Amino acid sequence: MTGEALPLLVVAPLAFVAALVFTPLARRLARATGYLDQPASRKSHTEPTPLLGGVAIAAALVAAPLLARALSSTAIAPPHPGLLAGAFVALALGLVDDRRALRPGHKLAWQLVAGACLVWWGTDVEPLRHNPLLGLIALVGVVTLLNAINFLDNMDGLVGALVPITACGFVALGLIRGAPVHLAVAWGLVGACGGFLVFNAPPARIFLGDAGSHLLGFALAALALQSLEGGATWPHVAALLLILSYPLFDVTFVVVDRILGRRPVTAGSVDHTTHRLRTVLGPWGTMGVVSLAVCLGGIVGVWVWGRSDPLSIVGALCVSALGYAVFGLFLRRIRPTIQFVT
Repeated sequence: MTGEALPLLVVAPLAFVAALVFTPLARRLARATGYLDQPASRKSHTEPTPLLGGVAIAAALVAAPLLARALSSTAIAPPHPGLLAGAFVALALGLVDDRRALRPGHKLAWQLVAGACLVWWGTDVEPLRHNPLLGLIALVGVVTLLNAINFLDNMDGLVGALVPITACGFVALGLIRGAPVHLAVAWGLVGACGGFLVFNAPPARIFLGDAGSHLLGFALAALALQSLEGGATWPHVAALLLILSYPLFDVTFVVVDRILGRRPVTAGSVDHTTHRLRTVLGPWGTMGVVSLAVCLGGIVGVWVWGRSDPLSIVGALCVSALGYAVFGLFLRRIRPTIQFVT
């Protein structure tokens, strides 16, 4: 670990403590303002549950680097203004959607705004600036990841466990491979989500809400694009696909399954990979399997980042794709018996 990276490690415990402080405050604020998820026949909770977990995480992500800068002699560069603007749009979009459900088209439009702030203003990936097609592909990728994390926020503790593990993959890219990852953001996600998970683990006392899932999806997309600022090479793109493989697998599984079943793609349902796993393994077993899959994807992704031979890269992608395809076929045979979404 380099001398410059060492002070950034402080961001993780500071974010953890900040989340422990801010999350109870967010619970009180949610109850005072009516940001509550009401019980329903398809939901697991039996009492109104606060929805402002995303606000607590956002506050922890802001507070931790500021505290780290105050405690450390090494300056911590703030995120790019475009990244901050996109994060604000993602958080605000979720807050509005948590209060009154937006139409899918309106939601998509604001997701595109947040993604555009990141792609064309919040990062310095040269090919995206000079090639409109690549920029549009990146924009689609950002919006896909926003929805992937939003889709996965359907079970207590799941996203709170998945995101910090994924962020650790980006930390490894920065420390081991020298990728230009914003380590303060990555460490912040590790700590803030860990602190939030204390209150969100089954049975959850507070939910992320759409505000939290949009913010975290945006943050992962930001880390992914930032890591390409040193060069958007084929091994680097392949590594990112592997690190983010489980969220991408889940959203692909849901879309394909609903199309095959002639069900609306945007409708909420209990047909996600996690719902099916929960039927067999329960909540903690599901968290364990998903966490293991994310860990494996991160390890292989960090390994692929440093490869130069095409055969090993293609082989890693093919093995991962085949594994998820077999896993998906297995999951399609499971019909969830627990009819709820969180």
